[in-house]
Amino acid sequence: MSRKLPAGLIVWLLLTLACGGDDPAPTASVTAASSDTTTATAGAEPGPESGAVDTTGEAPTQPAEESPTDTAPAGTGTTAAASTNADAPTNADESTTETTAGPTSNEESPPETTAGPTTTAYSGPVSPVTGLPVEDVNLLDRKLVAVKMDNHWNAQPQSGIEKADAVYELVVEGGLTRFIALFHNSDSDWLGPMRSARPTDWTLVRPLEGVLLISGGQPWITRKITRNDVPLIGDLGPPLTARWNERRAPHNLYVNTYEARRVVAERGYGRKAPPTLFNRGDLSGPEGATASYIFFDWSDEVDVVWRWDGTRYLRSSEGEPHLWRSRDGNETGQIEADVLIVLMAERYTDCPTGDGSCVPAWNTVGENRAIVFGQGRFSEGRWRRESAGEWFRITDPRGNPITVPPGRLWIMIYPETAELVW
Repeated sequence: MSRKLPAGLIVWLLLTLACGGDDPAPTASVTAASSDTTTATAGAEPGPESGAVDTTGEAPTQPAEESPTDTAPAGTGTTAAASTNADAPTNADESTTETTAGPTSNEESPPETTAGPTTTAYSGPVSPVTGLPVEDVNLLDRKLVAVKMDNHWNAQPQSGIEKADAVYELVVEGGLTRFIALFHNSDSDWLGPMRSARPTDWTLVRPLEGVLLISGGQPWITRKITRNDVPLIGDLGPPLTARWNERRAPHNLYVNTYEARRVVAERGYGRKAPPTLFNRGDLSGPEGATASYIFFDWSDEVDVVWRWDGTRYLRSSEGEPHLWRSRDGNETGQIEADVLIVLMAERYTDCPTGDGSCVPAWNTVGENRAIVFGQGRFSEGRWRRESAGEWFRITDPRGNPITVPPGRLWIMIYPETAELVW
């Protein structure tokens, strides 16, 4: 039994059929059910957080609101339904963050593919993250800075996220999502709100050779991150971080990534750049594989729609445009991305062996379903990796790498139990 679509989406579908609108009706869906869910209070603040992190022994500040308040993770808020991904990997040991690769499904021969819109051929250096040209080659020979960001309603609109080269999105407690904004050849002097770490974060930052900036985190989580060779930088105060008086804690901590690079250099974290993430090229897919409207049912608390406007995808949340704004409010805009990458993942609960609270986590090692959206089209396949130190390999049903158009990325670690319609 899949969760009912929002009333707004149903009205839109009826109007489209009646009026012959430009956006095609959703043509595909993925639904599944989680056996590891806990009822969450609507609008609940996610989650257990404790203290800021500073691996050099300095004492960064952290508001009292970051102390753990929950003793068990909230569920993802999905309703029961039949899974179309029966061969997804499982993890019997919920105290670990890695799984072995699951079995490969028996795929039927895919239909013939057709090329999508043609991308522009670039000459000269390009970003390993976005595939876009970079005028200053010095920006390529440096470490990636990843910043954990808040996506609570009281944290919107965010600032600085529009300048990120790529963004991860994944569910935390209460069915809400948080972001990890990735800055390699880009920067922001006012980025936030910044929030605390979760166990899955290191599995996403480590293959990028990055450093992770967080507001804090439970000690057992931060130890897990640093033991897996991901450097952490916490709330050190000005000039790196600052509290914004126009918002209430914990949704008011902002960071300057230019200053973060100074801290990276002072601590000797190195300059190793991230690897090239994907084979770049036009996105191909089955005949008529268009995707101009994509509905993400993250949980009972969060519904997101991305619309293709002919150039890029624009994000809306709960029926309203999801906006970003500058610090002074003079600049605003709708959050956008050129390419959306959905990596289906299995949810489990990660718990400490001693003091601390359990939190949701995601299996990002093994294999599962993947969908790439770009150029108003889509391509389906599988993601695979054997360890959290590797980057994701995304292949089509024949096992060939899916080419990804150049552009700003939005990468979603999406519940395999949640509904996805396009």
